[in-house]
Amino acid sequence: MNDWEKLQLLNQRKDELRDKMKAVRNGISDESRAEQNKTLFDMITQTELYQNAKWILSYVSFNSEVDTKELLKRALKDGKKVYVPKIANERMNFFRLEDFGELSMNSMGILEPDGDPAKSFPYDLHLSLDRAEECVFFVPGLAFDKDCNRIGFGKGYYDKYLTRFHKKMTVGLAFSEQIVDQVPSNEKDVALDLVVTPTGAYY
Repeated sequence: MNDWEKLQLLNQRKDELRDKMKAVRNGISDESRAEQNKTLFDMITQTELYQNAKWILSYVSFNSEVDTKELLKRALKDGKKVYVPKIANERMNFFRLEDFGELSMNSMGILEPDGDPAKSFPYDLHLSLDRAEECVFFVPGLAFDKDCNRIGFGKGYYDKYLTRFHKKMTVGLAFSEQIVDQVPSNEKDVALDLVVTPTGAYY
């Protein structure tokens, strides 16, 4: 099998997993979702990783994703520097959030910042950080495995973004149902440092 055939097979396996996990995640009951979200919120906010973080980058949850809205509000209350994403011209960037009410809904129904360039995330931040743990990056996904590989919707926004600066602690947030035996991946896919579920963490 040549490299092109291997890539085609990998992409096919990814698409099959995406289809399966969309159904799995959407099928979690409201009761279970609420319980797992509460457990994850409590787990994360009680960790030294969160408590010692000065900078928080995070997706703003949408539809059936693990909820981050309460986490973002808590981080703002705790005085952390919070950044959330906006996608424009097929490129994702993060912008400073100082009040949750600043977010507005885009055409897809996703809450996002206004994209003021003056509030964009400083990519040279890693030069001034003593430890990667000072900057925690919460990442969404459809599925994760115990080696901290993830699969999203296939646009590659997060994989591209994760390679743009160095010192950061990347954390996947997942419902228990989102952990699979293996996420298909190759050298272009970026593994996370940590995946947190209501029943434990993988790193």
